[in-house]
Amino acid sequence: MTKPLSLASASLGLFWLLSACGEEPAVAGGNTPAGIGSEADDAHGEPLSLGSVTVAGRTFAVTLLGEVKPGVECAFELDATAGLQTDDNIYIWLETRGGDQVSPAAKSSTTASPLHFHAMANKDGEPAFRVVVRVRADGVDERGSLPLDGHGHEHVEGQHHGLPATFKGGDQSGHLELKLHDDKGDLELWLSKDAAGKQPFDLALDAVIEIEFVDKESRKVTLRVRNTDKNEDEDGNANIRNGKTNYFISPSTDAEWRKGKDFSSIVIVRFANCTSEEFVLKPHTH
Repeated sequence: MTKPLSLASASLGLFWLLSACGEEPAVAGGNTPAGIGSEADDAHGEPLSLGSVTVAGRTFAVTLLGEVKPGVECAFELDATAGLQTDDNIYIWLETRGGDQVSPAAKSSTTASPLHFHAMANKDGEPAFRVVVRVRADGVDERGSLPLDGHGHEHVEGQHHGLPATFKGGDQSGHLELKLHDDKGDLELWLSKDAAGKQPFDLALDAVIEIEFVDKESRKVTLRVRNTDKNEDEDGNANIRNGKTNYFISPSTDAEWRKGKDFSSIVIVRFANCTSEEFVLKPHTH
């Protein structure tokens, strides 16, 4: 004959049964919304201000928590300084410099500022370069972005890390890339038929390029070929084809006035009968 359970045994059994039934299975990411006092955010690392971006009339101060590394989760905070509505749909993701998306889109876990997001860059492929902020609300769907380096804006650069611009003259047009080295003040210029710089726009080896520095009392600097043998750039690449070239330099002689990381001037490039658009020249920093 089975003995009846004692009150103590029954109570202990009931305790273990309730404990087992009340335990929830582990869920990836946990049950705490990202960024709201979760331990995950504490582990992401030091905050880095990326600057502010305005999207669809909403302005956000964006902070990166931790480092963006392939296959490692990081976090972002978007502190709205203007325009945020409680029913806005805000998303972020990571992109390469070329604009390829390298992380899934993530929606904010909160509706109040600061907004919190988690993101993870793909393990393979190109590294993430920028964070994209997307706002969808009341028929509006707009995007903005900030680079991950904390500079607060993206620098437009050519393939040689110089500044690109267009030029035209008569029935000719093309693209140029002008590079100013901050340490020595020397200049390098490449001319091309296409924006990607893959098709050289060649001139005679005795061609002369003039650069006008509008903000420096319209001071003018002359660029010529380095030599008539190979006319190599500073990386050692030869630039002569069929007795012509698309590469010109100005040495660092008398360049003290344009040295330094803070230099800036509106410039105009002229050669033959071609003139460039006006653009702002800033140095490539070493």
